[in-house]
Amino acid sequence: MSPIRTPDQRLRVFVSSTLGELAEERESVSRALSALRLTPVMFEAGARPQPPTDLYRAYLAQSDVFIGLYWQEYGQLVPDNGVSGLEDEFELARGMPRLVYLKTPAPDRDPRLSELVKRIEAEASHRRFRTPAELGRLVKDDLAHLLSDRFVLGPPAPSGRAVPSPGPLPISATPLIGREKVIDEVAELHSEGGHRLITLTGPSGIGKTRLAIAVAGRLAQTYDAQTVFVPLEDVTDPGAVLPRIAWAIGADLAGPSPVAALSDVLGDGRWLLVLDNLDRLVEAGLDIAELLCRNPDVSVLATSTTVLGVRAERFYPVPPLPVPQEEVTGLPELLQSPAAHLFLDRARAVRPDISLTDDHIAAVAEICRRLEGVPLAIELAAARLRLLDPAGVLHRLSRSLDSLGAGMADLPPRHRTLRATVEWSFDMLGEAERSLAEVLSVFSGGWSVDAAAHVAGLSEDQALELTETLAQHSLLHVDGTLDEPRPRMLHTVRAFAAERLAARADVTEIRRRHAEYYRALAENADQALRGFRQSSCATLLARENENIAGAVRWHLAHDPQPLPHLFRVLLPFRLLWPFLGLGDAIIGEARSWVAELLPTIDELPIADRVSVLAASLVSALEAGDAEAARAASAELAPLLDEVGDSYLEALSHLLMSWVSVLVRDWDAAGAAVTTALGKLRSLDEPLWAALAAITAGSVEIALGHHETARLHTMEAQRLAGRFDNPWLATVSRVHLALAALTRDELCEARDLLDQALDLNLSGQSVHCLCMVLDASAALSLAAGSTERAGVLAGVAMGLRRRSGLRAYASMRGDGDLAAAIRTETGSELFDELVDRGRRLGMTEALALARDSLRQAAPTT
Repeated sequence: MSPIRTPDQRLRVFVSSTLGELAEERESVSRALSALRLTPVMFEAGARPQPPTDLYRAYLAQSDVFIGLYWQEYGQLVPDNGVSGLEDEFELARGMPRLVYLKTPAPDRDPRLSELVKRIEAEASHRRFRTPAELGRLVKDDLAHLLSDRFVLGPPAPSGRAVPSPGPLPISATPLIGREKVIDEVAELHSEGGHRLITLTGPSGIGKTRLAIAVAGRLAQTYDAQTVFVPLEDVTDPGAVLPRIAWAIGADLAGPSPVAALSDVLGDGRWLLVLDNLDRLVEAGLDIAELLCRNPDVSVLATSTTVLGVRAERFYPVPPLPVPQEEVTGLPELLQSPAAHLFLDRARAVRPDISLTDDHIAAVAEICRRLEGVPLAIELAAARLRLLDPAGVLHRLSRSLDSLGAGMADLPPRHRTLRATVEWSFDMLGEAERSLAEVLSVFSGGWSVDAAAHVAGLSEDQALELTETLAQHSLLHVDGTLDEPRPRMLHTVRAFAAERLAARADVTEIRRRHAEYYRALAENADQALRGFRQSSCATLLARENENIAGAVRWHLAHDPQPLPHLFRVLLPFRLLWPFLGLGDAIIGEARSWVAELLPTIDELPIADRVSVLAASLVSALEAGDAEAARAASAELAPLLDEVGDSYLEALSHLLMSWVSVLVRDWDAAGAAVTTALGKLRSLDEPLWAALAAITAGSVEIALGHHETARLHTMEAQRLAGRFDNPWLATVSRVHLALAALTRDELCEARDLLDQALDLNLSGQSVHCLCMVLDASAALSLAAGSTERAGVLAGVAMGLRRRSGLRAYASMRGDGDLAAAIRTETGSELFDELVDRGRRLGMTEALALARDSLRQAAPTT
């Protein structure tokens, strides 16, 4: 048969496809080829007078590149061959680059085509697509890469054969934000650490691919441009990894050993192979390690949710982007967070005219915190600003894993929704790992291994082994210290696992085990919370705070009987919440818990009634609700003679004294706190005795009994010295300073506040800092610096407002202080000073406090 020629000498690309489907796709490929100035060779039955088999074989013989488009049909069989023309064309194309594109989904794919696809996955480059437009983009990108690899050859190698020239790294259409430090660290691992196999690990959507490309770009000069990007997302057979690497550098592997063949192709050149998406191909790690042994000048930078597990590997967990701090006062401060910077950059891509108000800033900051700095999740959230404001996006985040919708069309299918992203990772787990992941979704804010074992019904060894596997798959990460590691799930992973747990038959039993475990954990802390080990115990409960809250909610719904005792146990912890930085959110929830029990209080035993009323009183004080606090105190008082529990009686008198302080009934407060202090001393309750002594000192100051106030506050300081507790030491010094001010001892007050400020730096408590600032304002006022006093008072008000904190009734005085400063400055100037102070952040507040102490009194 005569040769069939194209009109010019451009490279010919043969396009193979059945004729019963994919007509639009073939047209899309034809446009892509023409755009690259290539000649599409597309066989259509009946287009020429020659027999069909002879015709496509003639076309193939004169083509340079093979493209296969496959969906569901296998095609007609070739006479006397036993295979279809589709498969025959694929076989005849051996020796030329073969690019295969598989349309998905394909629910009715012919089994014979499915078998062919399995061979293709092991032998040729293949990609999956959904639409003709997506196919056109893939073909254009792949051929552009292939042309530079295969048909633009470098100088001959010493052996006489041409060494392929790798194509450029992919170029992103959007900037990489907030990854400068990570790029430096990974590049340093390679350049200075000498690591030749580095795996970037992390959950899907964390940005591993883009980071790998950026690092490779940084290292490109080291490899004389022999840097190759190898996409592996569509590869399912680990044995196909080496052939895919060979394809990326424009070579074919021949012979029984792919490792030896690829090693020969790479030779003694310096290569950096970027292997992207080894998630499902970790078994290829052995081949990669052997390749590195054979070729000492070859390095590999891989991305995977799972480590490869070979000795040569150094893995680098890619962290989330840093999220905004709790205190964000304006757009410049918000954009200091890379997560928020990314959100705004992607938001402007869909809404170029976007302008954030102060209200928007708070919502954006919370969105970034809720999504925990995961770049893909942030990008999906930002895309929602086409139709929603930030508050609307935030509201939907709490409703469903699907609330953020779909991402851009050029993202891989598994990255177009959060659900698809997480499901991709879950699909790689075994049954035992999936089961534990589902159980772990019942935990909030992390867990310990023994807690996981108890709730899942496993031994600790089993729980530890399965947890390590989940960590290797990047489905959880570890917070905490080396001594106290604490695994936890990202919000998106936990939401997906919780959906699966909800569908299980044993979900009720799992939730019951979780609730009972954490109730017992809290109850076992009873004595320690009230004694000198209180600080470490409170830290433990703070770490488990979210799980304990979950346990309380479960008991309220299913078994409320243990809750009065649990509320009593947690009262010391409740008082520490502001100092531990837990804020108003949990205070509001705790008040609602108590409110649920109050309607049935008359049915409870008397000790439980007292416990619930005490908790109700504390909740009202925390909320600054004087009326509710007085009501709870009035109900509590007549029960104390009958309660028969000395501890509950003494505690109740102390709480009632705080109510009297709140309403400025100093005589009643003095009587109640005196009774409480005497009983608490005799019961050896050091924490409550210290708080009672501080309260007694405050009451005595109000009554003008300055020496008695000093003695009470010194007792509190002595007790505080026995606690490993910076906040209690801070509080006692603040009250001693206030007592010194009543005696006009400004230098003594200044020294005590200076110590309190130092202690607060170690305790890192916003509440304590606000107390120091209030007292410093009082000192400045006493020293005649009224304007400085106004600014300091404003700083404390602003920090409390932004952190959701309130001053306790027994330690109040901020209202009296503000009134005194306003009297000295006048209302207009006072408001201006307070507003100036409210705008200051934590760092500026500390500097101002320190400076005010230096200037308030002469150095002794």
